[in-house]
Amino acid sequence: MRVLGYTRPHRRLLIPAVFCIVIVAISFSAGIAAILPVMQAIVSPDEGLPTWANRAVTAKRLNADLTTLICDESDTTLRRFDRCLMVTRVEATSPLAAVVDKDSLPLLIVSQDGTPVSSAALLRTLSHAPVDADLTLGIISRKNASTGGEPRSATIRLTRKPDVLWRAGLWAADLMPPGRTREEKLYTLAVVLGVMFAINLVGGLARFGGEYLIALVAGRSLVGMRRQMYRKLLRLPVSFFAQRGTSDVISRFVQDSQDIYRGLTYIFVQSIREPLKAMGTFAVALYVDWRITLLTVIAAPGAILVIRSFGRSIRKRSRRLLQGYGRMLTALEGALIGIRVVKAYGSESYERRHLYQTDWHMFRQQAGIERIEALTSPLFECIGYLLGALASLYFADLVITNRLDPGDFILIIVCLAAMFDPVRKLSGFYNRIERANAAAERIFEVIDMPDETSGTPGRRLPALREAIEFRDVSFTYPEANRPAVAGVSFAVRRGERVAVVGPNGSGKTTLVSLLMRFFEPQSGAILFDGMDVRSGSLASLRDQIGLVTQESVVFGDSVRSNIAYGNPRLLWKLNVRQRHPERRFGGPDPNEQITAAARAAYADEFISQLPQKYDTIIGEHGATLSGGQRQRLAIARAILANCPILIFDEATSQIDSDSEQKIHDALERFLKDRTAFIIAHRFSTILQADRIIVMDQGRIVDSGRHEELLPRCRLYRTLFEAQLQPSES
Repeated sequence: MRVLGYTRPHRRLLIPAVFCIVIVAISFSAGIAAILPVMQAIVSPDEGLPTWANRAVTAKRLNADLTTLICDESDTTLRRFDRCLMVTRVEATSPLAAVVDKDSLPLLIVSQDGTPVSSAALLRTLSHAPVDADLTLGIISRKNASTGGEPRSATIRLTRKPDVLWRAGLWAADLMPPGRTREEKLYTLAVVLGVMFAINLVGGLARFGGEYLIALVAGRSLVGMRRQMYRKLLRLPVSFFAQRGTSDVISRFVQDSQDIYRGLTYIFVQSIREPLKAMGTFAVALYVDWRITLLTVIAAPGAILVIRSFGRSIRKRSRRLLQGYGRMLTALEGALIGIRVVKAYGSESYERRHLYQTDWHMFRQQAGIERIEALTSPLFECIGYLLGALASLYFADLVITNRLDPGDFILIIVCLAAMFDPVRKLSGFYNRIERANAAAERIFEVIDMPDETSGTPGRRLPALREAIEFRDVSFTYPEANRPAVAGVSFAVRRGERVAVVGPNGSGKTTLVSLLMRFFEPQSGAILFDGMDVRSGSLASLRDQIGLVTQESVVFGDSVRSNIAYGNPRLLWKLNVRQRHPERRFGGPDPNEQITAAARAAYADEFISQLPQKYDTIIGEHGATLSGGQRQRLAIARAILANCPILIFDEATSQIDSDSEQKIHDALERFLKDRTAFIIAHRFSTILQADRIIVMDQGRIVDSGRHEELLPRCRLYRTLFEAQLQPSES
């Protein structure tokens, strides 16, 4: 039901789609109802379609069962009443009940107003007579007629008015020829089949329109849902991705959303069309004989219980299957990203077995779902066949005892089959919906997660004027056995350049992550000029901070767009210009700003050697660039952002000495009059800092300049000698 809310903006498409589906159901029911006139046009030897329609309406008006007396040549006594109307059963409410008794049945009506009349002519008169008309009929019981008796006169009043459906049928039947000769029957059949074809054509066009419009509504609704999900994902705290990874999220975007798409199409197509088809054919059968309701009432509760039981099982298995997709993507992504390590250590067999186990678990869930879905249709077919056989025996008995017309019997049997088919399809529909429900639960689980703490709404954090202060800040990662940062307190003046050093796991990256509010301190506070950063908006905090991470992040886009990423407004303007080159914007040329930032970061020299220069598309995860080139792009991005505070996590693994020198030169110029937090790994970076903070096990063990720390801090001296001191040639 919550997913259906996403279809509301597309109701202009949804309303005509539902209308088309209703037409499909109506055309299906009309096609079933047309079976009876088709049979009448072919099978009946003594009456055509008009006479059949007149007889059906007259039977309704008289509340009686009617047929035509057909005598063979040997029956000389009844020959004088051949082709007269014969009444075989009379209800208590029938106009004939006052003039005949049950012992006189079957009854022959042989004349009207004293004039002999055939059954065809009399049926036309009775079916078209106005309400409250008095008719004088000549009647005689068949028993008296066979012994040479004479008819007697009786006056009846027709009080029942034919309903709209039968009046329409009478109007259509009056356009047909009597239908007794071969040519007339073929002509009548051709007309009826032509009408059925027209109905089928309208139904086919409506089905196309309905299913296509529903597909558009489902697709657009899914785009809206993904858009909201993407918006929420970008606002979730970093801790969410640290705990769950990205593969499960990707699985929800791809596999779960596809299950929802299929569920939406089934909801609007199957849940509307199939019940309407069943109701339409049920109405036709009910109109013919009300006793069909008894069979439906008996069968419906059992079918509902079976469908529900199957659906619940499928829902559980679908949820496990979707979770398996996330685990499979995690395993596959890890193996492919680390393919060099996998090959280097000969772990291909391990990774293959790991992926195989995950895949096998998914297969078991999928097999369980397919088993239930495969069982549903045969089970309902067997139940339907059994009920249909019982119904056939019952209605066949009515035909044998002349209590039901053979044509009506065949129509009821066809209606039973036509009603069962939508019910069988709805069993599969419910299974599909439960699969969509399992997927929707996982997607709304993400959408309903709390956003990053956004501080006081609308309150901007003022620009830094004096100092940033960490006041007794502590933070522990979930499920960790010790704090990553414990009771850290220090202050950084505006324009000061601070380097943070320490062994791996000492809390350096966590410290600057807390400053960016990727995580929130569990105790203590971070202050901007004495103001807690949590009291201001996230946007106003992060607008002041540029970030260069240790693993320089580049996107699978052009070099130009990667640099422009540091200025969202500039990036938007750049993208609009690419889509609409004819549009003009005021202000500086974004391409010139990007080029200037690249030159300041010493990135222009390698960009100019790329095949399409700034328009060159970078491979996934920057695979086509070296580590130093990626970091220079990241610095160019930070230079373009022009933030007053910079966090620089220096990478060491893939940078050659030439790239290192250029990175340091770029930073030296860019950091002038800026506040900087530098997580340092190399001796050359340490020398540029105004102050060095030494961390170990989440705590600050000392701080000062290089020449102050070297003699007094054993940890710093150990780090310097082991990691920071350049190797002598």
